[in-house]
Amino acid sequence: MKQLQHLAFTANERMVLKTIFNHKPISMTEISRLTDTNKATISGVLNRLKAQQVVCEAGQGESTKKGGRKTILLEINPDFGYTVALDFTYDSVDMMINAFNGKVIAYDSYPLSEKTMAHALNIVEAQLDPTDTRGTQHGLLGVAVSIHGVVNQDQSIRTSPFLKLDDLSVLARLEQHTQVPVLIENEANLAALYEHALRNHTCTESLATLSIHKGIGAGLILNNRLYRGADGSAGEIGQSLVLVSDTHYDKIENICSQDALVSRIRARLNEPLTLKNISEHYHAQHPIVREEVQNFINRIAVLIYNFSMQLNPAHIYINCPIMNEIPDILLQIQNKLQTFSYDATAIRLTSNVQYATLFGGTLGITQKILNIDNIKLDFTD
Repeated sequence: MKQLQHLAFTANERMVLKTIFNHKPISMTEISRLTDTNKATISGVLNRLKAQQVVCEAGQGESTKKGGRKTILLEINPDFGYTVALDFTYDSVDMMINAFNGKVIAYDSYPLSEKTMAHALNIVEAQLDPTDTRGTQHGLLGVAVSIHGVVNQDQSIRTSPFLKLDDLSVLARLEQHTQVPVLIENEANLAALYEHALRNHTCTESLATLSIHKGIGAGLILNNRLYRGADGSAGEIGQSLVLVSDTHYDKIENICSQDALVSRIRARLNEPLTLKNISEHYHAQHPIVREEVQNFINRIAVLIYNFSMQLNPAHIYINCPIMNEIPDILLQIQNKLQTFSYDATAIRLTSNVQYATLFGGTLGITQKILNIDNIKLDFTD
């Protein structure tokens, strides 16, 4: 992997960069105040960061009450470089390219004709040219990969239920192709990073994201840090076992995931239904759809209650596409939780169903290459 000397910052430079990321646009005086550091030191740091073109001027602020000169505002230079976030879903490779400040440059989704990790990586290598600078100073800075499975602490992938892994090292292959730092992380964990950053890291010290799709997984922020567990498998609640008969146990996600709900409705109606079709049937008062959705509501409410009693996060953000199609599902879950003497106001839909994982990947790899935790990016397009 090539040496990225332009990412080697001192402790003071990282402190100032973090402040600018989280409070942009900001003046030197405000940076000094927020970091409790004298202006002379901050001025020296800013001069170095501007010389490296990692920070740039963003216009002028208000003048002082005494009528002095207007302050110069500073922000992160979006043209310093760019990052790439990948989401290896069960049927596609989603790719997002972001400027250094988080701004979305491009997004594409490529269908997976083969359910293998090797095929997913072939798509990435065909679509991602690591030598393309995209008009930035340093070009590609890092790559993040979202995995719908368990990722070990060393970033090796332990389980990949949707894509056949074989003996492939995703980390080694992407590092070889791109020659930049690579972050491999569970998709629910990346969504949790995004939700936490969206709230400036300080509105709540603990939160959880609950991804209910083909499986069920949770991402956990505890004490303002991502909690992965001893070996990276924290939050794999869909793998929990429940007794379904006198002698048989089954995984929770086989019973109450979105995919399980859709499969039961399709089987009972003998129709190849989409989520939109199910929503239409639901609003048309179709009895079978109504029955199955109500069972889904009851099961998810119990799952959330048990999950919350164990970990007690301040907020739970749910990423479940069918809840966006049928908002009444979330309302009924909240009502059901209230019957359990539960504060339902803590349950809400994720801020961005489609891109939360990719935004979290962008955030994660940016924090990794800078060696700075808890920064905020601007995900405008």
